[in-house]
Amino acid sequence: MKRVLLGLACTMLAVISVFAQSRTVTGRVTSEEEPAGIPGVNVSVKGTMVGTITDIDGSYSVTIPEGSDVLVYSFVGFNTQQINVGNQSQIDVVLTPDVTTLGEVLVVGYGTQSSRLSVQSISSLDNSQIEGMPIFTAQEALQGQAAGVQLTGTSGVGGAQQNIRIRGVASLTAGGSPLFVVDGVPLNDGSSSEYSNTSGAIALNPLMELNPNEIASISVLKDASAVAIYGSRGANGVILIETKKGKSGQSRINVDYYQGVQNPTTVRPYMSLQQYNQYRSLRTDTPASDFPQQGFDWPEAVIQQGSISNLNLSASGGNESTTYFLSGTYFNQDTYALGNELERFNGRLNMTHNFSEKARFGANIGLAKTFNDRIYSDNSTYAPLTSAFLHLPYTRPYDDNGNYTRLGFIPNLLAIEDLATTEYITRRTTANTFFELDILPNLTFKTDWGIDQIQTEETFRFPDIVEPTGSGYKRIIQDYKWLSTNTLNYEQYFGSHYVAGLLGYSYEQSDFSSITVEGSGFVSDRLPNVGSAATPTITSSTGTNWRLASYFARFNYRYDDKFLFEGSARRDGSSRFGAENRYGNFWALSAGWILSEEQFLQNNSFLDYLKLNASYGTSGNDRISNFASLGLYEAGALGDYAGSPGIFPSQPANPLLGWEESAQFDVTLNAALFDSRLEIETSFWNKDTKGLLLDVPIPYTTGYASLTQNAGTMRNRGVDLMIRSSNVKTPAFEWTTTLNMGFLDNEVLELPGASEDSEGRRFVEGSASQRAIEGHPVNTFYLVRYNGINPETGEAEWLNKDGEPTNTYSANDRVIVGSAIPRVSGGITNTFSYKGLQLSALFTFVQGNHIMYDDLRFLYNPNNLNSFNLDPQLLNYWTEDNRNSFAPRLNGDTQSSFGQRSTMHLRKGDHIRLRNLSLSYTIPADVLESTKFIRSARVYGMLQNFLTFSNLEDGLEPEVNDGGDNNQRQGESFFTPAQAKSVTLGVSLGF
Repeated sequence: MKRVLLGLACTMLAVISVFAQSRTVTGRVTSEEEPAGIPGVNVSVKGTMVGTITDIDGSYSVTIPEGSDVLVYSFVGFNTQQINVGNQSQIDVVLTPDVTTLGEVLVVGYGTQSSRLSVQSISSLDNSQIEGMPIFTAQEALQGQAAGVQLTGTSGVGGAQQNIRIRGVASLTAGGSPLFVVDGVPLNDGSSSEYSNTSGAIALNPLMELNPNEIASISVLKDASAVAIYGSRGANGVILIETKKGKSGQSRINVDYYQGVQNPTTVRPYMSLQQYNQYRSLRTDTPASDFPQQGFDWPEAVIQQGSISNLNLSASGGNESTTYFLSGTYFNQDTYALGNELERFNGRLNMTHNFSEKARFGANIGLAKTFNDRIYSDNSTYAPLTSAFLHLPYTRPYDDNGNYTRLGFIPNLLAIEDLATTEYITRRTTANTFFELDILPNLTFKTDWGIDQIQTEETFRFPDIVEPTGSGYKRIIQDYKWLSTNTLNYEQYFGSHYVAGLLGYSYEQSDFSSITVEGSGFVSDRLPNVGSAATPTITSSTGTNWRLASYFARFNYRYDDKFLFEGSARRDGSSRFGAENRYGNFWALSAGWILSEEQFLQNNSFLDYLKLNASYGTSGNDRISNFASLGLYEAGALGDYAGSPGIFPSQPANPLLGWEESAQFDVTLNAALFDSRLEIETSFWNKDTKGLLLDVPIPYTTGYASLTQNAGTMRNRGVDLMIRSSNVKTPAFEWTTTLNMGFLDNEVLELPGASEDSEGRRFVEGSASQRAIEGHPVNTFYLVRYNGINPETGEAEWLNKDGEPTNTYSANDRVIVGSAIPRVSGGITNTFSYKGLQLSALFTFVQGNHIMYDDLRFLYNPNNLNSFNLDPQLLNYWTEDNRNSFAPRLNGDTQSSFGQRSTMHLRKGDHIRLRNLSLSYTIPADVLESTKFIRSARVYGMLQNFLTFSNLEDGLEPEVNDGGDNNQRQGESFFTPAQAKSVTLGVSLGF
């Protein structure tokens, strides 16, 4: 009996000992914003490698080993908490936001990271910086709000693209725009010129179909550690756009509406009929009374007050299992240019559903249809804002009976607007659906399928009064892209050690097709279709495609959330490159040190956060034509051989053709001071691009003039600076300032095989005014220097190569005179808040660039008398009594050469612009409570592009670029329409 009792006692002691050695604690982790629970919170036992993460409802269970008594709760964007367990078996924790995370959560390639712990260089905007702005496309929201990002409007017409350059231009002939990724779907990379006939019109915006009202955040990936995960498409930077998602809780309905008016920021001067007759009289010794006394003011007729309006309705909500976001938008813009109207319809449905605590499903679907009543925007006699200033002031659109008149080379603009059809319609679907499964508590598998399908329909139909017998044109394009991405994501804390890894595989393909028909000779203007043309001039049907297969990985390690390390790699295989260089490998390494966690910086009264990052890595550029590496043959009309069908060789093969590759080094310092009242981020970076794609001349005996090769090198280097300060902060009043600046230096290092100038420098010509020259920026202006009017002789003078004045103009005297690339660009925002009233002003600025106004060659040219209208400054000609004149003496020796291409048409592009001034009032919640159904209400007014400070004359717009996204032709204008300035009023209601 004693032995039995002794055995029971020993057993009980053993059980008690086991319980004393380990115990289980359960609980739930929530926050004020997420009272239902926060999934994915790391719960670890301090000093051990034991831990877990919370479930979908924030619950957890962890076993604490003997000798441990402290639990650590950590999650991105929240303060880490440590709690002594003691005798507790259940511990519920409420996490508080970490105000020092400098933006809290960043969207990165294939995931998210805490900005406090990230080692990537990323600029981000959230919805509060986007909503309410009267903008048509997402790019406009970035202007002046991201350091190192230069955005230039190409034209003031509706739907014109915005040029974006992230840390300079990294290519000559391949694409220079960043990769756009919407909800994980890389958008079609086909240039907008492939989607539209751009003859005489600025290329269309690739993000035209994306509605800014649907955007939750925009992240700009800049350094190698951020973009290397996108490999062959990251050299120009990556812009990640996340659309809005639903949240669990009560359903919410939001309505936003604004309406406004638009006018051009500036209008160029032009001679009136009286001035033109006066000038003709002076030049011809004919009395002004002998010339027509009745005319027509063409610019006044084609420049009108435009209008803009936008209506957006959205609903969101859900429960613990399912969330949704539903949105619909109608946008209408009738621009200040006659005949240019834009309509867009958008619809979006985003939803998620949790099958269980371990399995999730989601879908993001965006639909858009855009109707663009187009106009030619520049460098075309069909462009209203070109021809209006070229039309002779005595040319009239109507005859004495009120009928339209046929005007010849410069057509009747009013007849085009009234009788012609110039339509561009796009239909686009961008969508993805994903499934996630937690294989283990810290290991998640995700499969994602996405599409970007775009169809465009372009129609031109010009009547007989514009083109004799009439003409018609129709082009339908389809670009259908789909992709599949599969990833494994692992993350886990092991005490003070954090380890995370990402493995993925992606496959993309795009199939492009185009059908074009054109004809002339219509028996009646009432026949709208090309099929009614008597003479077909184009009957074309073409197709092309590309494929991309990718493997990628990322590894993160942190020690004590103080020492940070990240490595990423990607291997891309592209159908666009030669058989011997089809695959490219791209990688990046980065490290960070949060110095403010060190003991030697703990005891100070001003420093809250200090982090130093450094990264180095590579990325590529695959924006070339789909078959650039192949030997091609061409058939069709050009292959006709004595009336029989045939083909001929059109392109030589280059199986060695490979990627343009950029290697980038970056050092970034982040700091928060004075209770985070002052935040600073500065980056020093250097980006070298090698293997530039060049059309290198080859012997004509080969049958070809050139061969596309990887031959050149280029360097971009600079500094990005962001300063955010809370200048005044009281319970009722707050004043904040945000400054973003980018300093840039661009240089072409080598152009092997390129042409050489008279000084032995190799160059690639971009236009008649600029070229890429070794040792100089890629967009270097190369012009004859204009020296002004000689006050003694009244003749125009130029400088020869040696800098000596001459009255003889010669293109051989061209020298380097500047660059189209700004050395400094950025923006500064000041926001003042008093109770519910908020005033915000954004100024953007550019310094160090030049702009070539090629249209001045026409307007300043005395030889164009009786052909085109002219600039009134020609009336300021030299006489004995007016020796400080603009123009040479009448009928002097240099009259004929005065308008030749020179620095007389070149201007400095330095300017400061009031990009956006907004005043809003949010009605207090206690006032709205009485309505029982209105949750929130805000009224606002905005001025956009309203003030511009520069040394430019009236009529010269600093934000123009008639080269679109052409890397070799930037900063030039030929009657390019000015940007629009607008006044809008709006209201936002929440229910």
